[in-house]
Amino acid sequence: MDNSAAALMKNGVLIAAVENERLTRVKNDGSFPFEAIDEVLRIANVKAQEIGLIAVYWQPWRLRGRSFGTLAKMLRAPSQAAAPAARALTLFRRSGGEDAAPSGSWADLFRLRRKLTGRYGDIPAAIRYYDHHLTHQLYAEAMQDWDTYLSLSYDGGGEDASTVLTAVQNGTRTELSRHRWPNSLGHFYSVFTGYLGFRMLEGEYKMMGLAPYGEPLWKDDILNHILRLRSHGRYQLNTRLCDYHGARKGRFHPRLEALFCPQRQPDEAPTQDHINLAASVQAAYEEALAHMLAPARANFPEITRLALSGGCALNVTANGKLLERGAVAEVSIPPAPHDAGCAIGACLAALLDTPVKPDSASLRTPYLGASFDDADIAAALEAHVTDLPVPLSDTALTKQTADLLANGQIIAWFQGAAEFGPRALGTRSFLADPRNDAIRDALNDKIKKRELFRPFAPSVTESAAQDFFALNQPSPYMNIVAQVLDDKRSIIPAVTHTDGTARVHTVSHEADPLYHALLTAFGKLTGVPVLLNTSFNIQEPIVYSPADAVATFRASGVDALVIGPYIFTRDLLT
Repeated sequence: MDNSAAALMKNGVLIAAVENERLTRVKNDGSFPFEAIDEVLRIANVKAQEIGLIAVYWQPWRLRGRSFGTLAKMLRAPSQAAAPAARALTLFRRSGGEDAAPSGSWADLFRLRRKLTGRYGDIPAAIRYYDHHLTHQLYAEAMQDWDTYLSLSYDGGGEDASTVLTAVQNGTRTELSRHRWPNSLGHFYSVFTGYLGFRMLEGEYKMMGLAPYGEPLWKDDILNHILRLRSHGRYQLNTRLCDYHGARKGRFHPRLEALFCPQRQPDEAPTQDHINLAASVQAAYEEALAHMLAPARANFPEITRLALSGGCALNVTANGKLLERGAVAEVSIPPAPHDAGCAIGACLAALLDTPVKPDSASLRTPYLGASFDDADIAAALEAHVTDLPVPLSDTALTKQTADLLANGQIIAWFQGAAEFGPRALGTRSFLADPRNDAIRDALNDKIKKRELFRPFAPSVTESAAQDFFALNQPSPYMNIVAQVLDDKRSIIPAVTHTDGTARVHTVSHEADPLYHALLTAFGKLTGVPVLLNTSFNIQEPIVYSPADAVATFRASGVDALVIGPYIFTRDLLT
């Protein structure tokens, strides 16, 4: 399991949600989420014994469908059986005592009460297990007040399916299609992520960022040999050539090199062939997504809205193409469409047969982690400075920060509650002036220490979004790529990717008053209410606490840390 998380809800109100990685500081931490559970209990100021129900976003007894799929792969390709067999043994080995299975394994779900009791003592709460894809869908659907829409959940795989498409019409759910694992768009994309030298289950966004630099020369070869599109919106993955479990072990079928190009090593600069392969994989993926949705759109032409969820919904380029090509009129993706968001979806599943109505406002904010008061922040700073800076009002803070940004400074911004999900949405961010194209390379090379081809996202006031981007709907969670308007590309080059697009983050005053005020102040100063926004981290999870923020600031080349009411410049460091 990856991206483990915990959420806490009371009477339909979402109190807190936290990913385990933010606390353990282990990227994509999939271990049992004790730390996240501790944190949501702390935020809510409740004890484990006060919990009435524990909701889990897997039904582990149904994973036999995955086992049968693995067995079928082994029978089709005996020479490649070692990797899936080893994986199956690791997942389900339960003998040998409490610690026989690794932390975060499927076996944890079979002994959940035992694990929780070992940490918290007796817990009277009932434990209920819910369908994985249903929990994905319910969280995504809670983002809107729509009555009628399509809901697509697709990822590496749930209990026995990797893709589920549902039509929701005035509260009635009708499943339209279910694609059984190992046919998986998520695994297809991950295998080529590994083949192109990036870390699987982490580097997919790198391959997506690389793709616009190339041409999809091999798209047809992929659709002919690896990802075959079938009738009625179905697809079939050739798992002999595209072997996910083998790829996790660094093994790839030799025919991939014959069909495409040699495998890229992680320390190797991408060749043009590698770049073209990334473009081809992305193009094939986008075609498969449109193909899956086509029958539903044909049979239900009146349904024009789509709720997207699952780890594959993090493919922001594909999300944007659905809108750009008119496949749907409106798309909605939650701030955490990947497995971490299922922690919230499980809470919603538990409410389905109750009279309790979910509270929309609490579900739609991404700011679900801890917030820290001025005393917490001062304590974290005092260990690193002789004297604290003067605390500022919000108006002075945003004005002075806007001045620094307009003068070419790079700012670390730490305010309010931590975001839930993989995106920095204005409370844990590095910020810079999007008008300065050179600042992009400085951020990638000297601060973020990442590949120079990767783009940065713009935050823009919601009211000004259509002045800069070809986007006819809000994008509050940075999950949609849109074209930068032709006459604006030269104005905001640092957030315009090589293909003229940007991963847009629209900010309303209601969602985040302070960050909106900063964008507004920068807009008044420069005429551009847009900021380059990237996550506040350096090869680590996004910072969570003031101590994390100060440590990462010290390790970075960022000019100033704006944390709580303080503007903390590098010259103040001891």
